[in-house]
Amino acid sequence: MQRVRWWRVGLILFALLLSVIYILPSVPSFYGSMLGHLPRNMQGEGGVTKPVAVDDGIEFNLDAFSAKSTEDLQRGYRSLATILRSRARTLGLTDVQINGASTPTEDATNIRSTVKMTYTDPQSRPSQTLINQMQLFGKLPMGVRGWLVPEQRIQLGLDLKGGVYLVLELDLDEAQAQLKNELQTSVQTDLRERFRVNARDVRVDGDALILSIKPNTDWGKPGDTKKQDTEDYLEGKENLRHTALNNGAPNADGLIEYRLVIDPGSMTEQQEQALTQVLEVLRNRIDAFGVSEPDIRREPNRPRIIVQLPGASDSSTAANVVKTMGRLEFRMVKRQDNRTWFGVANPPAIEEIPPDADLLFSREGNWYVVEKQVVVTGGDLVRAAPQAYFADIVVGIKFDANGRRRFGQATSDHRGENLAIVLDDTVVSAPSIDEPILGGEAIIRGGFTQEEAADLSRVLRAGAFPVGVKIAEERTVGPSLGREAINNGAKAAALGLLLVLLFMVFFYRVGGLFASFALMMNALMILAALALLGATLTLPGLAGLVLTIGMAVDANVLINERIKEELRTGKTVNSAINAGYGRVFWTIFDANLTTILTAIVLIQFGTGPIRGFGVTLTIGICTSMFTSMFVTREFFRLFEGRGAKSLPIYPLFGFRQAVASDRKG
Repeated sequence: MQRVRWWRVGLILFALLLSVIYILPSVPSFYGSMLGHLPRNMQGEGGVTKPVAVDDGIEFNLDAFSAKSTEDLQRGYRSLATILRSRARTLGLTDVQINGASTPTEDATNIRSTVKMTYTDPQSRPSQTLINQMQLFGKLPMGVRGWLVPEQRIQLGLDLKGGVYLVLELDLDEAQAQLKNELQTSVQTDLRERFRVNARDVRVDGDALILSIKPNTDWGKPGDTKKQDTEDYLEGKENLRHTALNNGAPNADGLIEYRLVIDPGSMTEQQEQALTQVLEVLRNRIDAFGVSEPDIRREPNRPRIIVQLPGASDSSTAANVVKTMGRLEFRMVKRQDNRTWFGVANPPAIEEIPPDADLLFSREGNWYVVEKQVVVTGGDLVRAAPQAYFADIVVGIKFDANGRRRFGQATSDHRGENLAIVLDDTVVSAPSIDEPILGGEAIIRGGFTQEEAADLSRVLRAGAFPVGVKIAEERTVGPSLGREAINNGAKAAALGLLLVLLFMVFFYRVGGLFASFALMMNALMILAALALLGATLTLPGLAGLVLTIGMAVDANVLINERIKEELRTGKTVNSAINAGYGRVFWTIFDANLTTILTAIVLIQFGTGPIRGFGVTLTIGICTSMFTSMFVTREFFRLFEGRGAKSLPIYPLFGFRQAVASDRKG
């Protein structure tokens, strides 16, 4: 008989307690009442003050003493607004409006913003009652959070929680065209300004550029540096390879031409840079859109971005925010015969458009001939917000110092003319300039609804995409489907666990009881590990959890069968248990090692649901090894410690009822 090692028992109890502690925040009732729905950093000093009931709503103060800028405070405001809307929906409130913090004030010592939520309550509950039911702050003291009960929760994936799934594909041809345009401008400008070379033109010719130079009378003669300067400059351009056409001799027009081929590595670098910029703009837009826990990531080895918005119910609204390019430009409308050049029908032919102008259309189908030169762009904006303008909903904008100067100069020089407001190559409006606008503020009118104006404001604040994007895939998962998946998965897990427990108890009796406890502890530890890692539980992950429950019992079956074989040879209980665990360890280890290697491959190269399955499977294998080889072994030690002379490990009811006796020798 072996002595019980109590430190191991203590370790098992500690692991069990730790698992329970990490799972607690995932219990909705515990999370709301004890931890609150606000993030921890918004509940302490410098966060959100306790809400107070006012005449027509609930009012908060968002104090951000640690914020370094008003942008930090705005991010806190958007987070607070998202949580308030979510809690309001849960409580059945309607017509929820959240105002404030769009233009927070800042001084030398404090940044503060007042946030007010107005709503309609069909149940006519008192405001203080609603404040309590929101459970924003929780009852657990801040001093014990973090080290006693962490706030990590098991997050539900899109397929379980519901939401919007989008796959965005980048326009790589546009990214390449942008690189060519940049090189066109830089090469011509550098040669003219730095080397005084008469670079007449740089034009696109397929995948290459053609540089045309007008030589002077000394071109190529001894002492002339212009030809050498030109070739040295082209040689120094790492992303270009140049070849002189016609052996460097002038063509029929008297021009010397060079063919410039763009290095493929530069194209790849341009695409990567465009992809990174699109990701950054997307994150800003989604953050402003008010979706909690968005998942935005690149698709490996493809110019695609996957966007998952858990909890978002309207696919069209999310898609509009995501796919809008957001390129805002102010351009003057051309004049013809001393009249504004626009119309509602019969647009001019392309050959009639001057080289310095473009033909653009409005959403209503009206056409405008506008100058190519841009007065000011959306990159000069510092504010964009919906507002009421008489009976219309408009988007009010404000420029920075540079934009204010250029906008004021343009409106001063073109009084009486029309200024086209162009969004993504579509004319939103073309108002007449009645007087100079020197304050740097303007409005965008386009017959917007309140929601459209709010979405456009978010897009403009987040910035424009550097290249075009299109939606390659779009789908919406309803919350009811998610709840059904969770319910079915829970039923499957419960039924599978119950059948496994009955099987183990029936066939192995005491050994089966030990294995059953270890199996339940294994499931508990898997969920705790998911919460600890902040992992997202998806439908395949739920399937991996159910599969792990079935796999976890394999090791216990091998152990119990090996113990039975040792008992049949006449060994004592103690010797049979030691031999059973000793001889089966490497078999279990090898089987789990091959499975975990496969799971690692799924995590490394898989995406989304496949990776979730691999994560759950990996965690399950590690915990099952611990529970089967460590936990059950200590239960057998405790059983031996009671002085047992026999081990009931054979099946019940009609099967062999042999009981191994403790024999000497």
